[in-house]
Amino acid sequence: MKLQNKYSFFILLLLLASQVLGQTNLSMQQAFELALQNNYSIQIASNELDISKRNNVIGNAGMLPAIVGTVNQDNQVLDTKQTFLSGAENNKTGAKSNQLNAGVELNWTLFNGMKMFATKNRLAELEAIGEKRLRQQMETTLSRVAKSYLDVVLVKEQLKSGKEFISISEKRLDVAKSKLLAGKSPKSEVLNAMVNLNSDIAAYKRLETQLKNSKLSLVQQLGMPINYSFDVSDSLSPETKLSLEELKSLATQNNTGIQLAKLNQEVAMNQLREIRAERYPSLQFKSGYNISQQQSQAGFLQSSNTNGFHYGAGLNLNIFNGFDVDRRVTNSRISFKNTDLLLKDSLLKLEVALTQAYNVYLTNLDLYQFEQNNLDVARQNFEISRDQNDQGMISSNDLRIAQVNYLQNVNRLLVAAYDSKISEVELKRLAGTLVK
Repeated sequence: MKLQNKYSFFILLLLLASQVLGQTNLSMQQAFELALQNNYSIQIASNELDISKRNNVIGNAGMLPAIVGTVNQDNQVLDTKQTFLSGAENNKTGAKSNQLNAGVELNWTLFNGMKMFATKNRLAELEAIGEKRLRQQMETTLSRVAKSYLDVVLVKEQLKSGKEFISISEKRLDVAKSKLLAGKSPKSEVLNAMVNLNSDIAAYKRLETQLKNSKLSLVQQLGMPINYSFDVSDSLSPETKLSLEELKSLATQNNTGIQLAKLNQEVAMNQLREIRAERYPSLQFKSGYNISQQQSQAGFLQSSNTNGFHYGAGLNLNIFNGFDVDRRVTNSRISFKNTDLLLKDSLLKLEVALTQAYNVYLTNLDLYQFEQNNLDVARQNFEISRDQNDQGMISSNDLRIAQVNYLQNVNRLLVAAYDSKISEVELKRLAGTLVK
């Protein structure tokens, strides 16, 4: 498969080697390569393309002669009673007769109104459609792989922050216990700190389960064994801002849906040409070699043997068939017009989808930048609150509020980065650049 062979076999060897040594550090690009090699949906689409390639041959278009061999053997046992004009009689009981006919026949259509050439062009377009559908399946699969991969990255980053906040809650509990022993705070603060710590630990455990399940979803998309061990190596940092005009230009040329709509136009046009060709005469060349052997114990002929070649030509012309060709030509023209309308509709939908996706992308980038700035504020507020709590200026509950605000800002920043990366993948898919 052309689109799969272009990906590096050397990288895959490195991936397999790293599996032997231990857990694989998997980048998104490496995940793409594994999916292109192993994903079952891609393999099915590849097999469908192989069928289209095998159908795209001149023999299937009717350009080659058809040669048929036949052998027929007929045996009979008859009771006969024959009276001739001379008065003589020839009566036989259980008279046997047999006849053998064998031959090879060739039939070759030399001209059929150029229908065979239109058919061959249609088969070529169907093969091209198979290639585009394979590419479309690749894009769909890689889009899903990217989302599954980013899901793992997001949960992994949330686990990092969760671990940090468990450590903060543990220190908060220690401070509350110290204040209780010193008589500076009531026991309720210790209990609140303990409840909050347990809540953080429970949330961390839920994230651990979520990480395992996210990895399993990614493994399924990659077509790898369920025990495949890996760790993601990419981050959630968004790329440099993309250009909408550049994306539109790329999408018009590379979007798989648009290319499929154009190919369907060509198929419809060739179907129209095939029907039109039925208005023209069809010229066939015929030839063959026949052998006939006959033996009989009764009748006028005791035995007969013949063999030899025959050849000739035939001309067929559809003079009138109830206007069936006219009807199908008209319907085919309407179908071709519909493919043109579908292409225009696809172009409009693509432009709308691309613009909408770009608007979401810009919003996610703005939110990412906003949350980055907001995180600095939340971090400073938490650090100040922690110092004030250590000095006894604020309660443990006030510190918990600052801690929760800080955690929420961290998670919002991670989600904003995740959403930005998902938007990037969708824009690349629409622009036709996700599969290179």
